[in-house]
Amino acid sequence: MKIWEAILYAVFGGATELLPLSFSGHAAVLHEVFHLTGLTETGGYYTRLGITLGVVAAIILSFPGESRRFGREVLCVTGARRRSRSDLTERSLTRSVLIGLFALLPMLLSLIFVAMAERKTGLVVTALLFAVNGFVLYSACRYPEGRKNGERILVSDATVVGVSRLAAIFPGLSSLGNSLAFGKFRGFEHEYNLRFAYLLTLSFQTVSVLYHLIRAVAFDSIAAGILPLLVSMAAAAAVGYLAIQLMRYLFEQGRVYVFSYYCWDATALILILALIRA
Repeated sequence: MKIWEAILYAVFGGATELLPLSFSGHAAVLHEVFHLTGLTETGGYYTRLGITLGVVAAIILSFPGESRRFGREVLCVTGARRRSRSDLTERSLTRSVLIGLFALLPMLLSLIFVAMAERKTGLVVTALLFAVNGFVLYSACRYPEGRKNGERILVSDATVVGVSRLAAIFPGLSSLGNSLAFGKFRGFEHEYNLRFAYLLTLSFQTVSVLYHLIRAVAFDSIAAGILPLLVSMAAAAAVGYLAIQLMRYLFEQGRVYVFSYYCWDATALILILALIRA
């Protein structure tokens, strides 16, 4: 993979993984229409690993305090770290971590099916799934705000959110978008919904680092992949950080619906490109 291709993938990856958009959908268009080297070709596996590491870094940089408390609490809850008197853990955070594990379980299943889903999805289907993603986001924006937070969230709420993110294995659907939308449908508070969605993304992307590392070592050459890994990680972290700031601003302004219009515009453009290629 050429360095400029790795950077281009990372720019889209850092942005779309942390906005309610689909990275796999954008990657499919870049590969199929513009003939970029695929993420399952030489250097591509390490590029994907670099993007995942960059996304993790962007979330931690954007939510340093919460990420630190969340990570410490995960270790305490799972028994990997003994709770000390200096741990000033909020009750709501402990509850969110425990219940969040139920959301993470179906998300982990996506690592099993994602490769199969990407192989079976063409440009036309990807375009239609972009449209579905836009409809889900638009519907959520018009849905009334709920009152559930870390102390009121239920296991069933987390499970629904986790299953909705599992559906995003198909290119065109967004895991973050589904999380925000179905969190809204389940009655989450406005601010809590955003934090919960990003903490789930952080958890999933952290686990995904190991998944992508195993695939890279097994199917790719480290000599060809080390430079794409480094540049994609740096680019994804920088763009991802900016994407989160944009998301925070639009979320506060109640203007997340703009991503619906983006998805519908993308649907029309991809369909036109698919017709040209036919």
